[in-house]
Amino acid sequence: MHTVIFSNENESVQVVIANANRERLTLRIGESCSVIAVTAYLDFAETFAEAFHSLQGLATLCDIDGNEVIDVSFSHRGVRIAFHNPFPEKMLQTDQSYMTETMRQIGIWNRL
Repeated sequence: MHTVIFSNENESVQVVIANANRERLTLRIGESCSVIAVTAYLDFAETFAEAFHSLQGLATLCDIDGNEVIDVSFSHRGVRIAFHNPFPEKMLQTDQSYMTETMRQIGIWNRL
């Protein structure tokens, strides 16, 4: 299992990669799970990294049915992280400094 933590100064959300194979992975937040194509996760990670470094952009993670499950938006106003169904609907507002550790946890930090 691998954990990616999205947080701000007040709260955090742990996204756990509960299991994975070469084609799919299962993300879990609390009791809710979503199945994600590995290619979709890698696309999300690349887009997240680009937005993180440029301080602008939107990274969206979709499940195997094409439904949005997480989106992270970077702008001059800060960072907005939204969790969608099947996860508990939640939104965090923060600044880019809180995303540095998340960037490392996503696992592509050294690829850029």
